[in-house]
Amino acid sequence: MQSNWQQSIFSTRATRDITLAVAVTFLVSMALVLFDVNERFIAAASRHEQWQVDELPLVLLVAYAALTWFSVRRWNESRQEVAARLEAEQKIAQLLAENQRLLRHSLEVQEEEKRSLARELHDELGQYLHAARTESVALRLGSSDKFIGERAKSIEHALTHIQLVARDIISKLRPPALDELGLSAALEQLVLRQCETSVDIQCSFNIAREVDAVGGPVAINAYRIAQECLTNIVRHAHASKVNFMARLAQNCLILEISDNGRGHPVPIVAGFGIAGIRERVDSLDGKLTMHSEPEYGVFVGVSLPLNKTVLKQEVI
Repeated sequence: MQSNWQQSIFSTRATRDITLAVAVTFLVSMALVLFDVNERFIAAASRHEQWQVDELPLVLLVAYAALTWFSVRRWNESRQEVAARLEAEQKIAQLLAENQRLLRHSLEVQEEEKRSLARELHDELGQYLHAARTESVALRLGSSDKFIGERAKSIEHALTHIQLVARDIISKLRPPALDELGLSAALEQLVLRQCETSVDIQCSFNIAREVDAVGGPVAINAYRIAQECLTNIVRHAHASKVNFMARLAQNCLILEISDNGRGHPVPIVAGFGIAGIRERVDSLDGKLTMHSEPEYGVFVGVSLPLNKTVLKQEVI
């Protein structure tokens, strides 16, 4: 499409230029005839024969031919360079599109592996942990031996701790709320859980319920992006306040996360998990915005475009 448009523009300009050249040639020839320029030139040249002025027209003709040849050569080279540049740009665009597709596929494979691992941990490990804990409780309650009762109670506490850790790992691998309650509830639980890990951080969030319409890769990547940003804040920001916002605008899912921490220069911030965030944003052809200054905290803005394939169908 773009190539046809460029050819049309080139054809229009070429037609205009040749028309102008013909018009100028015609006007000059009429002026030469009207004012007898050639006869006057011959008369003037005969008076200065010693300077060989009469040979000047031929010299000018040869110079004109040489300049024409030079111009045509440069013009052809210019067209070849433009064509080569356009071809290179098309190849770069194709490579970028292919890279984006491969990156998106890689992230989808990772998420599927996490989902599978979470399911196996829940079905297999969870089942045996529950059975072992039940047996330890039965052993503690059914034994009159004080030592055995204490050992059984210790085992019970250890198994309870393992269950909590396993539940947390499963939640990180694949948040149940994302599948069961939708994106808004999953994000809300994520913010609350992350902030609970640090009692010094006060969290405020504004998550529009309309984001529940988002599904597919956009939903899980939005969750992972929010998860990484909040983890960075808890670990590195030394912040006392965190603001989180999620909404839909202009057919995009918008995420905005900010804190009042110590901040960092942007090149340093880029090392705090931002590479993974950028990969997820790029895989969905989104936009990532960052602002950070020392002592003024960090702002991260993400815009992920939506289409019909990532919007959940309404159930009527």
